[in-house]
Amino acid sequence: MLCNLCGKENRETARFCDTCGGALDATVTKTGVDSELDAVRNAFAERYVVESLLGRGGMGNVYKAKERTLDRHVALKIVPESRASDVSFIERFRREAKIAARLRHPRIVSVHEVGTFGPFPYFSMDYIEGSTLRAVVERRRSLPQEDSISIVVEICRAVAHAHAKGIIHRDLKPENVMIDIEGDVFVMDFGLARAVEDEANLTQPGMILGTPFYMSPEQLAGKKLDERSDVYSIGLVLYYCLTGSDLFRADGLSGVMIKHASTRIRDVVREHLLPESMQDILVSMIEEDPNMRARSVKESLERLTLRKIVALGLAATAAHADEPVSKADTPTVASAAPLAAATTPEETPADDPRVAAAAERRKTRLRSLLDSM
Repeated sequence: MLCNLCGKENRETARFCDTCGGALDATVTKTGVDSELDAVRNAFAERYVVESLLGRGGMGNVYKAKERTLDRHVALKIVPESRASDVSFIERFRREAKIAARLRHPRIVSVHEVGTFGPFPYFSMDYIEGSTLRAVVERRRSLPQEDSISIVVEICRAVAHAHAKGIIHRDLKPENVMIDIEGDVFVMDFGLARAVEDEANLTQPGMILGTPFYMSPEQLAGKKLDERSDVYSIGLVLYYCLTGSDLFRADGLSGVMIKHASTRIRDVVREHLLPESMQDILVSMIEEDPNMRARSVKESLERLTLRKIVALGLAATAAHADEPVSKADTPTVASAAPLAAATTPEETPADDPRVAAAAERRKTRLRSLLDSM
């Protein structure tokens, strides 16, 4: 069976793609082929010029379209006609739109409107011209520590905003992070998101929703989730950026669960020869026991922002001097603490010209990478 997200072949009995972890839909036999495209174009013709299919997901198909009245490109997420009579699916789809509409943050893809054209329930959202984090890392094999931290800091800021609104994402993974042609980072696809107060009512005990490679242990077990589950997933995204590997890639859901049970996080992280402070941050985010894990995305953000100050400041200093920085001159997290204490984590990088310059170089590198894809 072909995966409708990455196009890779899978076993006929597989529920999730062995390559990207995406849910497999038995009704899709060939990636990129959309038998409904003409029907969608006709149904939306009055308001939109539907140009192409961008991708398929568990909660609908996404199309690139131009909005006639405002002459701008948008992404349309549409319920396939085959699911139009599925009441529970439509309810879940509309809930995604309502949840996304509650969130207004520069690093979250915004929803514009919700409605129905012909047989197709839909919502429109920002169209991001760029590539997924998965595509970027696959091209580079792995990312430098400076870039990895910068990207994950932006993910944390977006998810922290969602948590502040009482929303758990529940499906954070490289495919749901976009990097646009300007080098900016966006979190998207709140199709599995839940309001904290609804978590117990909307997820049946033992039900597993999401991509297994990036699920927290408690999500794999079908337990009630809180924001620590998102912390875990973001930690796995950070690990992926730094190493180019999915930590829990395995053959099928049972394989993922076995790998969780047999993996010692500290030992795996140590194998990659990362700085000790970076190892500590990773381990704090991907502790198997949620009670031992970082308590919130905000807590991880504060630690990552401090690490970002060191990484970006070091890179800026090296570029300014036009020579590598010696080990003796390398700042530590401890030595950076006075700088962090002077301002908030959100403000510090922008206030330091060296850090801002290094951040701009990171965006330039990502832009050049996207240009060559």
